[in-house]
Amino acid sequence: MLSRTCLLARQSSKLPLYSLTNRFSSDVAEVKESKNPLSTGQTGAAVLGGSILATAVSKEMIVLDADVLAGSILFACTYGLGKKVGPMVIDGLDKYTKNIETTMSEGKKVQIAAYEAAIAEEKAAIESLKLAGDIFDIKRELVQIEIEAEYRRRIKTVHTEVKKRLDYQVELESTKKAFIRDHIVAWLEKEVIASISPEQEEANINQCIASLSLLAPSQ
Repeated sequence: MLSRTCLLARQSSKLPLYSLTNRFSSDVAEVKESKNPLSTGQTGAAVLGGSILATAVSKEMIVLDADVLAGSILFACTYGLGKKVGPMVIDGLDKYTKNIETTMSEGKKVQIAAYEAAIAEEKAAIESLKLAGDIFDIKRELVQIEIEAEYRRRIKTVHTEVKKRLDYQVELESTKKAFIRDHIVAWLEKEVIASISPEQEEANINQCIASLSLLAPSQ
């Protein structure tokens, strides 16, 4: 009996426990993800895993001491806490990541818009540089027109000032001539009046009366 037990223990120790455990874990995950975990063909992995675990415990391959129990309890608590708190933490991290992505995408959009505006300005500057020759020609013509206008304005100003001076000289000469003429006429009149004697004046008056009397019958 003892030899048979040892033989079974040896055979059990030769089993690929790691591969069976991995298969058990994958089957358990599939059972949890399925909508009907108790459907046919999906409980075999759980039964096989339980059987292997019971065999390992009964054959003292797994010793249920205080460390194993503490580790099992710790694993169970950690797993349960992860199942309860994990989704909330994941949701929070997803929201935080989404906010960061949204902020970064908005900043990226702003930078892209700024770069596009700068590119448009550079293109406009390039187009304006193509027209620089025409612009310079137009500006040159405008400057020449301004110079011509200023030249004509100055000529007109000089003409006006010269005309004023000439008019002043003409008026001055006219005034001088009129003054001299009036002075000469007044002097001559004065001298003529002064040269007439009372006898000549009386004779002239009598001659005028006689001329008037001769003219009177003819009228």
